[in-house]
Amino acid sequence: MTSWSREDIVIAYALYCVTPLKQIRPTNKVIQQVSDIIPHSVASIVMRMQNFRYLDPRVGSGLRNVAKADKLIYEEFKHDWGSLSIEAETLTGLDLFDATPLHGARPLSDLTDHRRVTRERLFFKKAVFSAYDDRCYISGCAVPTMLVASHIKPYSKCRSEADRVSPDNGICLNTFYDKAFDSGLITITPSMKVFVSPQILNAPQDAFTARWLASLEGRVLHLPPRFPPRRELLEYHNDVIFRREAESL
Repeated sequence: MTSWSREDIVIAYALYCVTPLKQIRPTNKVIQQVSDIIPHSVASIVMRMQNFRYLDPRVGSGLRNVAKADKLIYEEFKHDWGSLSIEAETLTGLDLFDATPLHGARPLSDLTDHRRVTRERLFFKKAVFSAYDDRCYISGCAVPTMLVASHIKPYSKCRSEADRVSPDNGICLNTFYDKAFDSGLITITPSMKVFVSPQILNAPQDAFTARWLASLEGRVLHLPPRFPPRRELLEYHNDVIFRREAESL
C-alpha cells in the first residue's frame, strides 16, 4: 500500500471541501481523475475523504480511523484556505473548483484564469455550494444559475484571507435573497433565526414583498452539516449590515 504524502492529503481535503457529501463515492468523475494523478485508488481516496467527514463536528458520520496527518491538514486549512486550495489544484493540474461529479474537471491550461483571487473565489463558491447541497439556505431553490455563495461578512471588509476564503463565511442563497442579505434587509442570527428589517415590516407592502420578504420574519433555519456559519461573522452582519431602523429605503 502506497503511503499518503502531505501533498496527497491536501488534495484529498480540498476535494472533500468542494464535493457534496452524497457525491463522495467511487462513481464521482473528479475522484476518478484524481486517482489517475496521485498514487492512490479511487476507493482509497474516497476512504480518505470519509476520514475528513468524521472530523467535521456537525457531520461526524465518516470513518473513525483518522490519521494524525489528516488532523494536521484539517487544522492547517482553517488558517490558510486560499494557499492550500490553490496548491491542491496546482498539484493535480485540474480545474477542481469548476468541476462536476458527473462530467469531471478540465485540465488547468493557458486559457484558465490563474489569478490567485479568481481561484480562491472559485474554491469559496464551490465549497459553500457543496455545504448547502447546491440549494438556497432559505428558499430551497436548486436552480444553479439562480444561486450565489453570499459572504456573511463582506469580502471587502474581511481583514484576513481566512475570512475571505473560509466556507464558514458563506451562505448559499438565491439571487433575490442574496441581494436582500447584502443590503441588510434580512439577517440571520447565531441562533439561525431570520429577521427582516423594519424598513420592510413597517412599510406598505405589495403582495410579492409580503410573501417573499416579510414572511421570513422569525423563520428558524437548520444548520448545514458542513461549514455552518461562524457565530462571530453572523454577529457582525447583525450589528453592522442589518438595517434596524425603520427609515425609507
